[in-house]
Amino acid sequence: MEGRLKANFNTSHYMGGGQCFGPFMTRNLTPDHNGLPEGLTEAEFITALRTGEDFYCEKAPSDPICALGPETPVLQVMPWPTYHNMKDTDLRATYAYLKALPRASACNTVANGCPGFSGDAAKQSTYAYQNTEDCPNPAAPQ
Repeated sequence: MEGRLKANFNTSHYMGGGQCFGPFMTRNLTPDHNGLPEGLTEAEFITALRTGEDFYCEKAPSDPICALGPETPVLQVMPWPTYHNMKDTDLRATYAYLKALPRASACNTVANGCPGFSGDAAKQSTYAYQNTEDCPNPAAPQ
C-alpha cells in the first residue's frame, strides 16, 4: 500500500546507550554476551531500580564509562527514583523485556566522550558523532 508510514526504528542501536547528559553517558541496556541486560541478574536489576546502586562499576571498575565519575556507586542517568516503588512483578516484566531485546551498540562511545567533559569531545562544546545512515546525527529519538 502506497503512502504508508514506515517505522523509524534504528534497531542496531535501540537501547544501546551512548547518549550524553553532561559528563554522564547512558549505558547499554540490551543483553550482554551472557544474555543479561546491562550484565545484571534479575535480582541486581531490581536492586538497582529500587536503590540506584551501580553494579556495573563494581563488576568492571576499569571500564572507561566508570571513569566518567562520580566515584559514588549510584546510577547518575537512570531515573531510578521514578521506578523505585514499582511492584516486583512490574520490575521482573521490565527485566524480561530488556532480556528479549536484540543486542545493540551505541553510536557514541566512551572513546568519543561527552561534549566538554571527556574523550574526543572533551575540548568541544558541540561534538557530535559521525553522521552515517546507521548512526544519524543528530540521533533519532529512541
